[in-house]
Amino acid sequence: MTNLVDWRSCYKCQTLFFDILPEKGACPAGQGHKAFGFAYSFPSDATETPTQQTNWRRCGNCCALFFDGFPEKGTCAAGGGHQASGYMCTVRHDGSGDAPTQQTNWRYCGNCYAMFFDGFPEKGTCAAGGGHQASGLTFVIDHWPDEPQVYMDWQELVTFDLVNSARQQNGSPDVSIDAALVGATRAHSQDLADHPGLKDQLWNGWPGHMGSDGSTPPDRIMRAVGISGSENVYFGWSSGNAPPPTPQDAFNWWMNEPAHRANLLDRNHTRAGLGTSYGPGTSPDGSPATYFYFTQDFID
Repeated sequence: MTNLVDWRSCYKCQTLFFDILPEKGACPAGQGHKAFGFAYSFPSDATETPTQQTNWRRCGNCCALFFDGFPEKGTCAAGGGHQASGYMCTVRHDGSGDAPTQQTNWRYCGNCYAMFFDGFPEKGTCAAGGGHQASGLTFVIDHWPDEPQVYMDWQELVTFDLVNSARQQNGSPDVSIDAALVGATRAHSQDLADHPGLKDQLWNGWPGHMGSDGSTPPDRIMRAVGISGSENVYFGWSSGNAPPPTPQDAFNWWMNEPAHRANLLDRNHTRAGLGTSYGPGTSPDGSPATYFYFTQDFID
């Protein structure tokens, strides 16, 4: 039996999705999913019992975990019904939960068939329209014992770790994660993804820093935390079978450009946020492409 890891909750739609791929499937709230909180895991191909249910599968189109036990396949955010892919997951419903390594309040949505977190008054965004509708059993899902990672997904966390490793090697103290700056950087990366022409607009001679509302890095950081700060932005593209840009690509570009390197290693910085997104665009040769955006804000 295989233990399936790298499942995360999407903070936009509240469904559980598979977070191991650079592309984040299709979120009913728009674009790809965005991970937050714990990293969850499931046993695969286990036998169904009175306290655990099988037939939960990953949708190969939207990346959400959905119940595959009915002829109908619910509603997928990518269109049509879900498409089962990969291993079969088994989820417990034994009445326990909220121990140090487990969380309850996970439910099946009777409209879209996805697993979603029902612990908030708001019910996320359902691919079938409106909020999710809890139905049937209440599930308990195991997670890694670590504390939730301030709404950051693995791409963001890896990039953040690369930055702190470089700071350590160059005699600068680590920057800590600031949740407000995470929100600001994610919003700017998403803004760039939603408005592809923004990446070509210049601010102080650099592309990618202008917001669709005319905001600049000092504006956005001031709105987020009440003080001024500085910003690094990287964007790259992939087309056809070319691999997408990685956290290492973003980090390497920042380190190889003197102004961005100086910003990244500034010893006065104490807190930072990092947010990523992706969206459609056109490659330099005029062909359709997917652009990936990395934004990091720093404050002293």
